[in-house]
Amino acid sequence: MNKNKVGWLFLGLAGCFGLLFIMMAGEGYGLSTSSIDGNMQLNFLGIKIADGITTTARWNQYGTYFYLLSLVPLTLTIFYYRKFLKLVPTISN
Repeated sequence: MNKNKVGWLFLGLAGCFGLLFIMMAGEGYGLSTSSIDGNMQLNFLGIKIADGITTTARWNQYGTYFYLLSLVPLTLTIFYYRKFLKLVPTISN
């Protein structure tokens, strides 16, 4: 493949990682600002992450984990977008 096509592939990857970042950061915000009553189960994208959460502090702690883990897709988004900018030439008129 030539550089141009690889560059556009990097842009697609950056977009996917960007969406994952938005989903994880939104989930983290929702968890860290909420309170619970009773026994709760935490799911993300259909995957059971935790079961039997009974305290708001523990629930909010999972929100903090989501915030921190969302930095990984954010970093990959920036990395792949910069790779795209280096490989695909700009259009000048």
